Amino acid sequence: MPGRTPGWGAVGGARRRGVAHGAEAPAPLGRRERRRRALRRRIYEVARELFRKQGFEATTVEQIAEAADIAPATFFNHFQSKGAVLATMTGEVLEYVGELVERHLEGGGSIGDQLVGLAEDAARQIADNHGLARDVVLEFVRRESRPEDTVPYLTRLQGPVADTLRRGQERGDVRRDEDAEFLAEMVLGALNAPVAHWLADPNYPIAERLPRAAAFVWEAIRIREPEPRRPVRAAALRPGRGAGPTPRREP
Repeated sequence: MPGRTPGWGAVGGARRRGVAHGAEAPAPLGRRERRRRALRRRIYEVARELFRKQGFEATTVEQIAEAADIAPATFFNHFQSKGAVLATMTGEVLEYVGELVERHLEGGGSIGDQLVGLAEDAARQIADNHGLARDVVLEFVRRESRPEDTVPYLTRLQGPVADTLRRGQERGDVRRDEDAEFLAEMVLGALNAPVAHWLADPNYPIAERLPRAAAFVWEAIRIREPEPRRPVRAAALRPGRGAGPTPRREP
């Protein structure tokens, strides 16, 4: 099973600093633009830490500005509101979730190990950023949801999970009486149940229930090895229970 994945803040930062394979290096930035970006990043990091410690609702723009050592007006030069900061975090988390899914579902090991490993990694990130993680998911649901759509974060996972289960079917690990798309819906439905409880109740033990849900649904979709048939001992056969009639004694 893959090792622990770095937190979503570290992953997002690494991607922003890197250059995609095969892409041309961007033109160097001028000093003024570098300073502007550095200040925006500092505001963002300070806000994220405050959101993590005291919650999104309890944090004010004035507190963010004070912690970043800037005037409130400077904050608004970079973000329209504290909600805009949270929206930026949501985009970063989605980027991280894509890397998390790719890391686990395209790695080695059994399909069950991959699903449980993904759930365990997600649960660790939630435990490390409990209040902030919940605010980010709620913001994503608010921003992306439309009445005619399913849960938005599930829609993004449907394709990768279905592809993984399809490979499992080809290897003989996953049941083939249902198609991979349907099985992916069932897997995501089971994983979404703890998330939905957690969004409704912040005290719900999602860090413990999410991996359990993954293990539970894997048991439902995997192919089990047939149990070996136990030989019937001759001594166990009694008259009237499969041994045939008792021979009649001649007088």
